[in-house]
Amino acid sequence: MPSHSLDVLTSLRLTVPAKLAALADAWPAGSVPASPRASASVVLCRDGDAGLETYLLHRHARMTFAASMAVFPGGGLDPVDQTAPDPRLACAIRETREETGVELTADALVPWAHWITPEQQPIRYDTAFYLAALPTGQTAEDTSSETLDADWVCPRAAVVAFQAGSLQLMPPTLSILLELSELSSVTAAIEFGRDRVIEPVLPRVVREADGWVFRYPRRIDGPADE
Repeated sequence: MPSHSLDVLTSLRLTVPAKLAALADAWPAGSVPASPRASASVVLCRDGDAGLETYLLHRHARMTFAASMAVFPGGGLDPVDQTAPDPRLACAIRETREETGVELTADALVPWAHWITPEQQPIRYDTAFYLAALPTGQTAEDTSSETLDADWVCPRAAVVAFQAGSLQLMPPTLSILLELSELSSVTAAIEFGRDRVIEPVLPRVVREADGWVFRYPRRIDGPADE
């Protein structure tokens, strides 16, 4: 049975980060959210000595979006991407090349997830996530001006670091790392993504008795936890 991109949402923390909670507190009723910019991101993977590894970029604290976060290579669509048959794929390939030096082809990208930034954020993205194996003979290097450093990490170790508070991750990144932490190799990850059912995730930020929490979509064809 193919995997479903919403299944992992039951494992995510519901707590809203302080900065987003402050934005939600100040969000006037009836406000019109900013339009999300179409974007793409690539979960670049390789087989390491301890198993599957993925490439994470650590963004500068001065960035206007995702400051200090560990993220996968990616970014918003540029005009040059719009001339391609599939603009998001073109964006994914271009951004990976610009941020890591790795050259990918369209047939190497496996669709993995689709996330949209919560409505309260002033800068928003509508992001398609793809998984790709590091091509044989290539190496990834931090070639982005937006990051402090970058490195290959074991997904499980990244999740543990997040839980310990030593690594900052946004829900989309965390959700993908949680799934990858259960997979042993690049081959297993690509097989897991084969015929994957992908539905967009737009987290809702909701006030409850003890504070702001995320609410995630439910699967139509099966139970899911909010």
